[in-house]
Amino acid sequence: MMNERSSDSSDEELGQQLRAELPRYAAPERLGAAIVEAATPAPRRRFAWLAPAFAAAATALVLVLAFVPLLPRILPADPAQRLMRSVVAEHERALMWGARRPEAIPTALPWLTQESGIDLTRVFAGDDLLAFRGAEPVYLEGRRGIALHYRDADGHLVTYIVLPAPALPLPDRQRVQVERWKPALMYDNGFSAWVWKHGDLACFLVSDMVSEAELERFKNYFVRVRTATEPVPAY
Repeated sequence: MMNERSSDSSDEELGQQLRAELPRYAAPERLGAAIVEAATPAPRRRFAWLAPAFAAAATALVLVLAFVPLLPRILPADPAQRLMRSVVAEHERALMWGARRPEAIPTALPWLTQESGIDLTRVFAGDDLLAFRGAEPVYLEGRRGIALHYRDADGHLVTYIVLPAPALPLPDRQRVQVERWKPALMYDNGFSAWVWKHGDLACFLVSDMVSEAELERFKNYFVRVRTATEPVPAY
């Protein structure tokens, strides 16, 4: 018992001596703040899941916008508008790449008639306003036809396409009186076209002239081609 008490007394005296003799230093304020922050549980972020969700949605939107122009356009239900869309696509191809085989008129007419199934008893070969650029057979919507390409002084490509379409109805509400004829004026993808029937044949005159200021000139082109061209089925 005496030994235990003596040991406790010695430890207490040693502690008092250390407290009295050893220097003391105040802890830096930032250390105290760091200890408090480490001991405090971090608050739960209520909407932390939204950031990755928004990032994923933005990535998907970018991909959709990138690939939408590459998707095929939905074909319209109206047969005239559907055929018009194929004609405009052929005009765009010729505008970008030129005719596949630009044949001369009238030299190549027998070959064009054989390949297209369309005979031209009379044909507009160009004049001072529309220069002839070539002719070629085409195959659109399961129909063999013929295309004649012209270019005006301002660089507008004008394409005349004839296709067999005996049952094709023309939209009456889009018909426009042009001298003694009344073709339909149709639009698709930034292009316009005069569309009319010549017996069992459907005729299209396509260009990029879509403004009101260009309409009168486009009417003039229609009259020139319509007056001088006579397509008939070859068979």
